[in-house]
Amino acid sequence: MAISSDIIQKLLPLLRPLMEEESQRRGYLMRALGMDAPVLRRLVWNTSMDVFITGMMKELVDFGEITPGKPALCALLAEIRQDVGVNIQVHIDELIVEIQKQTDFLPVQTPSGLLFDLLLQMDFKQQVRLVEDALEKHRTAAFLVHGEPGCGQEILVTRLFRIKPTWRNNSPIKNDVTNNAAYRSTERLWKQLSRSFSPLDAKGDQSIEEQIIDKICDRWQTQDVILIFEKVDCMSPNILSSWLNQFWEPLVERGKHNPPQKETHLLMFLIDNDGSVCKQNIMMAQHFDEPEYPRIPLQLPPTSSFPADVLKDWLRDMRGIRDLQIPAELTYQRLLEKSEDGIPEFVYEEICCHCGHDWEGGLAKWLI
Repeated sequence: MAISSDIIQKLLPLLRPLMEEESQRRGYLMRALGMDAPVLRRLVWNTSMDVFITGMMKELVDFGEITPGKPALCALLAEIRQDVGVNIQVHIDELIVEIQKQTDFLPVQTPSGLLFDLLLQMDFKQQVRLVEDALEKHRTAAFLVHGEPGCGQEILVTRLFRIKPTWRNNSPIKNDVTNNAAYRSTERLWKQLSRSFSPLDAKGDQSIEEQIIDKICDRWQTQDVILIFEKVDCMSPNILSSWLNQFWEPLVERGKHNPPQKETHLLMFLIDNDGSVCKQNIMMAQHFDEPEYPRIPLQLPPTSSFPADVLKDWLRDMRGIRDLQIPAELTYQRLLEKSEDGIPEFVYEEICCHCGHDWEGGLAKWLI
């Protein structure tokens, strides 16, 4: 779906009086689309009015239809229509018709939100099943997500983040260990992590490290806590081992002696972008039934290039989805050819290109 700049200019003065407060924005959109509509998680609610409206319109247009023949933007206008006078209702009716007509003659583009969600479903079944099985037995769990460069480690973590529907309402505690050279020492990594738990009392009886552990455990009492450490392949084996010993092991011990009353999880994902960590002398579990697990992370099967049958099956399934426009010229042979024999990130780029989107600039922003 696409709409013209003319319609955008007509919508702005209509929406401004109704989108001044964050509560108004949330109320209209949740009533129009439903409380669990995926597009709601992509909106930045607390920005200025014009910035919010412009961003919201883009996301609703990209998202496409909530039901066949009913674009998300039209659903919002229909909800707003109930709260305005007759003259404005007539104007809204004209806009709804104009928007629906444009979808008939403007180039059809696969909604970016739908495309991203479906790309998440490509392969990685072995890793997802293993994590699901581990979570059935453990409320505290750690995983090493690893593979060769470009093999989809981030998109796998994003998919794992959706195993439990309620996790999508939480913001993970995410740290790139290369920021501020945190990979060089555990002290710097503690300092970087502390920014997720400010304010901390630097002059208190407890160390910063103890306060962070306490805050994580306090949060875990009432909600799921998900920790993500990116680019751990940049850490030396000694630093990574020390970090697991200083940070993760105390959390596991706390969980044993003082588990939450609610059925919440404490998870940690270590992302290795070049497949080197599992080749180092760092203790990793090979199965979640091992006695040392979850004190040491579980090494998941490595991510790797997509074989021909995976690409073939995905394309077949996608062509059966009504709102997904997969060009006929996009074949599994072409994907293999353009992706250096199935390297996941190149596969995503090629699919996005054929569907009228850009992976890096458009869809990858939704990665965890």
